Order: sequence, then C-alpha cells, then structure tokens
Amino acid sequence: MSIPSLIPLSRLLPLVGILSLAACGKEEKPKAIVASEVENPVKESELTTVTITADAEKRLGIKTVAIKTDNVQATREVGGEIQAVPGRAVTIVAPVQGTLRGGASITAGQRVRQGQTLYSLVPLPAERDLLTLNQGTAQARTQLQVAQARLSRAEALLADRAGSVRARDDARADVALAQRGLADARARQASANGNAGVGQALPIKAPLSGVVQRVTVTDGSVVTPNMVLVELAALNKVWVRVPLFVGDLRRLGKGQAVTVRPLDGGAPRQGRPVEAPLLGATAGTGTADVFYEIDNADEAFRPGERVAVDVTLGGNNLATAGAATTEALTIPAAALLYDATGGQWVYVRTAPRQYTRQRVEVQRAVGDQIVISRGVKAGAEVVTDGAAELFGTEFGGSH
Repeated sequence: MSIPSLIPLSRLLPLVGILSLAACGKEEKPKAIVASEVENPVKESELTTVTITADAEKRLGIKTVAIKTDNVQATREVGGEIQAVPGRAVTIVAPVQGTLRGGASITAGQRVRQGQTLYSLVPLPAERDLLTLNQGTAQARTQLQVAQARLSRAEALLADRAGSVRARDDARADVALAQRGLADARARQASANGNAGVGQALPIKAPLSGVVQRVTVTDGSVVTPNMVLVELAALNKVWVRVPLFVGDLRRLGKGQAVTVRPLDGGAPRQGRPVEAPLLGATAGTGTADVFYEIDNADEAFRPGERVAVDVTLGGNNLATAGAATTEALTIPAAALLYDATGGQWVYVRTAPRQYTRQRVEVQRAVGDQIVISRGVKAGAEVVTDGAAELFGTEFGGSH
C-alpha cells in the first residue's frame, strides 16, 4: 500500500486564500437593537430587606406583633341601592284646571320644608264656560260699535239742524254703557285665562319636608286636573335595596344589621332590617331583594345612589341569631402599607434588627383587623408601630 505524498505548501496557500474570501463574503447578522437596557439587574426580593442599628430601631419606635389565626365573622360584600321609604315619597298633582304662577325657582334636587308654597294655581273655568265668555266679549264689542255709529249719526243730524239735542245725549249714554259692558266682559275673560292677581289663586304647598325628585311643569304652565306637578321624597330615613344570593338568604341572622358604606369613602352607617315583601328570585342572577333602613337626617344619601353593603352571615338555618365564623390570618390595620401603585405590603422581622418587606393580599377588614388571604404565614412578626418609617428608610424618605 502506498503512502500519499504530501501536498506542497505552494499549493495550499492559494486554497486557504480562496476559503478566506468565501467566509468574508457571507453577510453577518445585525445585532438586535434594544429600546432600553438595565445593567446589573437586581431582583425585588433583594431590595426588600432593611437592616438598622439598635439606636435607629429605638428612635423609630418599632413594635411588632405575631400574625395569628382568628375566628372572624363570615361576611359578604354586595352592592346596594338607596331608595325612598315607601309612603314617604309623594306626588303632587293639580287639583283643578288652571295656570301656575310663582314656581320658577323649583328645581330637581332642591330641599323644601313642609308647608312651603311651591306654586300658586289660578283656576280656569271649563271649556264651555270659556266659550261663553269669549262670545260675551264679542257681543259687547259689537254693541259698542253700534252705539258709536248711532252717536255719530245723532251728532251729524244735530249739526244739520235735523236732529235734537236729546237724541244726541241718549246716543252718548248708550256708548258709555256699551264701553262699560265691554270692559266688564274683558275683565271676566282675563280672569278666566289666568291673568288675575295672585290673591285669587290656590296655593300648592309641600306636604312634607324633603327633596324635589322631579319637576314636570314650569311657571305659567296651563295644567289639567290630576296632572303631576312635582315629586317629593322625605330623606330623613331611606331604604337600601340589597340583591342577595338566594343561597345566602338562609344564612341571614334574624334581625341582623348590615353596614352601609358610600362608594366615595364616606362614613359607614348601620342598616336595620325592615319588614318588606319578598320580591322573589331573579332568574338571570339568582338573587332576591332584601331591604334595610338607615338614618339619613343629614340627607347624605340620595335615592338611586349606589352603595357597598357588608352583610354578616350566620349558619345555614334562617332562625340562627349568631353570626358564623371562619378561621383566617389577621394583622392589625397599622401594619398594612400601600405603595404608589396600590400594592399592599407588610414588614416582617426576619432577624434581630432586620426587616423584610413582603407583599400581601388583603381579603377584607374586620374592625381594626385586616384579614390576609396570602403573602405571610401564621407566627411571623409584622411591624405595627414604625412601619411607615421603615418604608421611608428603605426608599430614602428618612434617615
């Protein structure tokens, strides 16, 4: 078997050059352009631990409590709607046909007191009476025109020495009587059309103190009997309609009150159950309406307003008086912190003078305690006093 001879170096050099040119001819893939780049990124968990000195801990007044599992009341947060108490909302109607006066300032949302005069109603006669009055005015006008024509002829005859002074005086008297008759007819017609003085009008007064819900007429409107003028609602007490799931109706404690909270963050109020007819379940939502009454002397709530209602649930028996309880992790409200985006945090002591910020998920508030659904474990020590100071220390707000 023969050994192949070595290729001379002079032949290899051109071959290497050709391969190099072929490699250089390939287009290189451009490097991707990134809109932004963060150098040395750090995880969030590495930014949440704060270590302070003993003097700083004393100066900040830091106190901690252990997270524990408590028995808290079973509640349900549902939406409700404010309604006027039935029988305390009235509709004012026109007693007779007439023309309204003096109601230009009555607007929806205005507060009125009991006995306040809302309108003055100038009564109008029936249609047949109006027709008779119009005909009387036209007749009196015709009589005046005839009397004036007779007076003109009497004066012309007297000027031609063909008439007498007595005939002229009688014609003048007839004109005066016709003028008086026309004036009286016009006055009766003006009164019938509602142009009489206010002293002849009927006052329309508010039967109760409340708020104007709706206005259907304006000043000068001609109304017919039983026509709606104004709707009023007394708001010293209002009802809250709560659509509750049918399955929760059996868990309502007998006589159990609820907490009604405005959606704008106002002060909550207690709602007392009222005896109202059950309206039945709604097929589409599986709910039934229950009603609660709240005191509203300051008229903070208006009919139609939406509110949040915290309903305390009892056992599965409709006659159960006590509220059911469930086990849940709770922390004091002072331990909960919020960041600029609404995130919820607590500081947990992980070592002496070492505190770690942990994100938590709040389920609800029960008094001055916060029920936590996840984020921390039972037994962990959370900071109450000084939590806000630690937050500022971590982000450079305090030193």
